Amino acid sequence: MIELALWLVVVGLCDLVRAARDLTTIPRRLIMAGLGVVLLAFSAIVIDVDTGRAVLLWVGWVVFFLLWLLGSTAAMSSAPSGSRTIAARAAAFVGLGGGVVFCLLAGGVAEPSRLPPGALEPVAYDDLLLVVGVGLVQLATANVAVRLLLDVVGVPAAANEKQLKGGRVLGPMERLFIVGLGLAGQLTAAAVVVAAKGLLRFPELQRGAKTGGPSDVSEYFLIGSFASWLVALGGLGLLALT
Repeated sequence: MIELALWLVVVGLCDLVRAARDLTTIPRRLIMAGLGVVLLAFSAIVIDVDTGRAVLLWVGWVVFFLLWLLGSTAAMSSAPSGSRTIAARAAAFVGLGGGVVFCLLAGGVAEPSRLPPGALEPVAYDDLLLVVGVGLVQLATANVAVRLLLDVVGVPAAANEKQLKGGRVLGPMERLFIVGLGLAGQLTAAAVVVAAKGLLRFPELQRGAKTGGPSDVSEYFLIGSFASWLVALGGLGLLALT
């Protein structure tokens, strides 16, 4: 699973570079793309695999990485309903989902590397790196994916974030908490996160219902929350495959 771990780490790191910016300029996109390509090239070099397979792996990594990065940045920088935005959004989802599938199919190309004898033996580097990759994805990458999904269903995050402030911070925190509970074997305790978030947001949702009746805010909260939790559970699913 080193193939998936390295790809997730690079995607997560590059998304952190743009974490605070939805509207990214073309030069900034090129910088992030170049950074990712270089990191993926370095990753393909250091893994234990022959040159031909390393090149094929790198090409697959780069294709899906660029689809995700450039597609998502273009989608968030354009009008939500434009045809170009729809195409860019589709490319982003294909890049992210396709990259995971590609890495899973490529699993086993590289030999697993284990830590030297010591307290952590026999934990593999691959397993530790996959935990890091899944953790990084829970930060900025998941926020971008949820935002794109909200745009797809017609509940733009850009408008509703102003009413439910703190979502970009609360989302990564709850996802990391869920992943941590899952790794500790206490996934049922994640119900506490769900209940706590509902209680915290209830006054804001109730206030919106009183002032203007049913609004996009409730849909934004429900869809965004469930999508966020699914990303966390998906990360746990990937970790369970190791």
